[in-house]
Amino acid sequence: MRHPTLALAALLTAGLSACNAGTPYPNGSPFVGARVSANPYRPGTPEFCRRYARQTAANSYENNVDRGEDGFGVRALTRQSAERDGARAYRRCLERRG
Repeated sequence: MRHPTLALAALLTAGLSACNAGTPYPNGSPFVGARVSANPYRPGTPEFCRRYARQTAANSYENNVDRGEDGFGVRALTRQSAERDGARAYRRCLERRG
């Protein structure tokens, strides 16, 4: 009975380590590179602001899209709105560092 317990522990450990690596958005995102994870860059750097903006845009899109009912046109408008949200987040981030 000892081996099934070890196998279960190994499986759980592998699953938890995958969570920390950063995974793509569950329903897909039109924003390349957006991940459900912490921002790995140092706050105030341009890299940090770019990641912050990309994730803000992806979050906005995920919160507003309805994949079950929205058609292509509505999704395109939702994406444009999310892109604007990301651009505003980028500007805010850059302003804070200065």
